[in-house]
Amino acid sequence: MKKNDIIMGDKISVHNSAIGAMGRGAVNYGPVSTSKEKYDYPIILEELQKLKNALYTAPQNDEQIIALSAVIHAEDAARNEDGPAMTTHLKKLGTWVFNLARDIGVNVVASIITQ
Repeated sequence: MKKNDIIMGDKISVHNSAIGAMGRGAVNYGPVSTSKEKYDYPIILEELQKLKNALYTAPQNDEQIIALSAVIHAEDAARNEDGPAMTTHLKKLGTWVFNLARDIGVNVVASIITQ
C-alpha cells in the first residue's frame, strides 16, 4: 500500500491463489478446481492417428504444418493419458481442422476441438 492511498471498505490482496470467494459476505459453494475429465484414450488415439494421416496427405503450408504439430503433441499427451495437455493442443486447432476432422469422421476429437 502506498503512503497516500485511501481505503474505503475492505482491502483485499490475492497472490498466486485459487480463490473461491472473497470480500465481505462472500460464500464458496464448492471446490474451485475443475473436475478431472474422463476420456476414452484408445478411441481418441485412433481418431488422432486418422486426423494426423489426413493432415500428412493434405497440401502443406505453414498453417497445416503447425496444425500437424499440434495433433502430434495431442497424440503424445493422449498416449500418456494427460487430458489437460491433450485438450490444450487440440483447442489450438482452427476451424478448417475441425471441419476436416468432422469430414473424416473423427467426431470425438472434433468435439474436443470445439470445447
